[in-house]
Amino acid sequence: MNRRRFIAGVGAALAGGSLFGLASACGAELTALVPSPTGALHGTVVDAGGVPRGVGRVYLLNQNGFNPGVHADVDGTGRFDFGAVPTGAYQLRFWGASQASVPETFPNPVPIVVSTDTTTSVQFVVALGESKDGPEQEIYLGEYFFQAQPTGQLNGNTTVKLGTTVCWYNVGGMLHDVSGGPWGSSGPIVHGGSFMWTSDRLGTFPYRCSYHGAQMLATVTVIA
Repeated sequence: MNRRRFIAGVGAALAGGSLFGLASACGAELTALVPSPTGALHGTVVDAGGVPRGVGRVYLLNQNGFNPGVHADVDGTGRFDFGAVPTGAYQLRFWGASQASVPETFPNPVPIVVSTDTTTSVQFVVALGESKDGPEQEIYLGEYFFQAQPTGQLNGNTTVKLGTTVCWYNVGGMLHDVSGGPWGSSGPIVHGGSFMWTSDRLGTFPYRCSYHGAQMLATVTVIA
């Protein structure tokens, strides 16, 4: 295969959406790679009475809780669909902004495993309406990071307005805490547990996980 034919072949492959690998020998033919195994992932969002609710967005987290921004919006019938997802272990988390939330009696996030050529279906039960406690900002704790939601910078700064309740959720598999700042220490937070602090003063407040000190450092800035 000469250079012109080689380039033309690559262009055609990319245009067709195929992935190819090149053998190490110069002039070797292109060899198709075996596609990664996938499974289907979808689900529904309902209220406590089982009525479908077309509200919110569902994020696909990795197994340790990191949110890379992969999401599926909930449609008007209360359904969400990720389509084909590479097989493996994940977590799904519902995010309803100020429109809905998952009551504490139900899991959120939900650990899942996507298997080859199978369909994984997840149902979230939500309560409609904004929190009675006012505005909130979620920050996830995972291995080894703090991440403001929905897709904040890892171990970065989170800016909130005075009076906002900051909610730290442990979506990782390890024990974490939130130490520092005006709140002092959250104490141990297990997977699925949370700690809340309502911002009552202005300033920038560093905090850390005392279990993973140098690896988990972040700040909260409170503005007027």
